Amino acid sequence: MASPSNQQIASLHVVAMPYPGRGHITPMLNLCTAVAEKSAEILITFVITEEWLGLLGSVVKPPNIRFATIPNVVPSERVRGNDLNGFVTAAMTKMEEPFERLLDELQLPPPALIMTDAFLAWAADVAGRRDIPLAFLWTMSASVYTVFYHFDLLVQNGHFPIDMSVHGNDIVDYIPGLPPIHVSDLPKVIRDQEMTLSLIKILPPESKTNYLIFTSIYETESSVINALMHKSSFSIYNIGPSTSYHKPKHLINSSSTTISRENDTECYMKWLDIQPPNSVLYVSLGSFLSVSEAQMHEIAVGLHESGLRFLWVVRDETTKYKEICGDKGLVVAWCDQLRVLSHSCVGGFMTHCGWNSTKEALLAGVPMLTFPIIMDQLPNAKAIVEDWRVGWRVKREFDEGDLAKRDEIKEIVLRFMDLESDERKELSRNARELQMICEKEFGNGESFEKNVDGFIKSILKHSSSGT
Repeated sequence: MASPSNQQIASLHVVAMPYPGRGHITPMLNLCTAVAEKSAEILITFVITEEWLGLLGSVVKPPNIRFATIPNVVPSERVRGNDLNGFVTAAMTKMEEPFERLLDELQLPPPALIMTDAFLAWAADVAGRRDIPLAFLWTMSASVYTVFYHFDLLVQNGHFPIDMSVHGNDIVDYIPGLPPIHVSDLPKVIRDQEMTLSLIKILPPESKTNYLIFTSIYETESSVINALMHKSSFSIYNIGPSTSYHKPKHLINSSSTTISRENDTECYMKWLDIQPPNSVLYVSLGSFLSVSEAQMHEIAVGLHESGLRFLWVVRDETTKYKEICGDKGLVVAWCDQLRVLSHSCVGGFMTHCGWNSTKEALLAGVPMLTFPIIMDQLPNAKAIVEDWRVGWRVKREFDEGDLAKRDEIKEIVLRFMDLESDERKELSRNARELQMICEKEFGNGESFEKNVDGFIKSILKHSSSGT
């Protein structure tokens, strides 16, 4: 297949299999794009479910990346928000057979590498049966990975199983490379014994894995990544951030890897263009799981009563929330988040602290109000507030029985967007400093380039040597 820059024929075939969710497909596609644009020798077959092919149909990608499909995990994957456990179980049990059948049907050279999401643990068995090297992509933070990797230390120190009423305020300070963290800020799933034991099983098996790839900003997690490199038997590369492989100054133009359901950006971008600098609070609580209707209503009223300018992404019932929010705010069903965060009028981000959203805010230099909901969002919020000092908490975590009330929302967003206060000036200063550190990662010969080049060199070497 022709490369982006010349007519050289690709000599090495990589098959990539992401978990069928936006926060997993985006980083996998960006990783594959970074590899494909760096090396014309590598052809990548990017495997997605039929529903995702429809969503990705307009994505511009290098010519040495091809899409291939397998059937949907469930009849409509959009129902996964209503039955998360069922959807995860289906992905872990129903994708292996059609994926392996696809490998048999591909009219291409046999794969020299299978690259898969860490949530798809069955890929290790597929690769093992076919004697194909395996790379696992971890789409959460390296800090979350190391918590599960050192699960035995939690057990030894009496922090699993967890009784939150007894252990919630305990400090975990014994995991290599991880800054001290309260038990209550560990991944929320740790509180569910059965689910935790299931997740431990999906960690890349060291006896069957050649590569583990993180999608972090190295300087924000260097101590964790270095500790894991020292201990792990497989090769670790940090190729991130997964939101875009471009240098930060080009982030807003990274349409080649933007997954969207809408192309009509004119409305909200024109609205942003006429707002004063740093005056808009951007609000998004995730594209998948969100808070309850009752909490959404409290947020809407609190934002309206604050009188602030805000742009709020609401997946469902946008019309209803437009009516509540009034003229000061703009409510949309979707937006190009990185483009919005990079706009000069955006002065803050109220976020669920998903890993991709967290990195986008860091790269844009935008302070955050944290509103974590599930899984890795709690430790991400802790890092934002305590370790990096670029944000404040709205709530420590979302609790259906203890909502953040409208008056609380109003009070904290007004204080947060008061750009002249000393506490807000400190946040802005910290965010700018961390942004510059993140930008350096994309410089010539810096971490990003070294890791991409190192990963490509390694897989080419393994392919040529037959090992």
